[in-house]
Amino acid sequence: MSSVDRLKIESPHHLSLPNWGKVLAALAGVLLMGDAMRGFLFGSGSNLSAKFIVGAACLYATGISRKLYLSEEGIVRETRTWLGARTEVFPWEEVKFVTLATRGNTTLAFFERDQSGWKVPLNASDEPKVQELIARRAPGVQVDRVRG
Repeated sequence: MSSVDRLKIESPHHLSLPNWGKVLAALAGVLLMGDAMRGFLFGSGSNLSAKFIVGAACLYATGISRKLYLSEEGIVRETRTWLGARTEVFPWEEVKFVTLATRGNTTLAFFERDQSGWKVPLNASDEPKVQELIARRAPGVQVDRVRG
């Protein structure tokens, strides 16, 4: 398998907290849930359910990760949480139209099918690789370019 067969162009915009954010969210979650439990056990404090829910949400947020990338199969969206993982693939065969909008160091790629589609933010330096991948995997698809 050549390197072209394993091509993967990742979006630099991930939906996950940086490590320092995960530490702060975990710390806030533990403190809020601990305070809610203390109030419940000793009968003091107010808004116990709110503290517990917000604390649980903070802890849950530390385990969320989302990646978006282009691969040989199509456009892939991976979502991982504490409760499991999910991978969605928008296959190249379903892509009807592509618009590449470049502004500064970012290229926003819109992959459209019928009435809907996905948008993928990419590094502007990856645009030639994206165009080559589209030409190879979806040769009949029209590609529009917008410069801004």
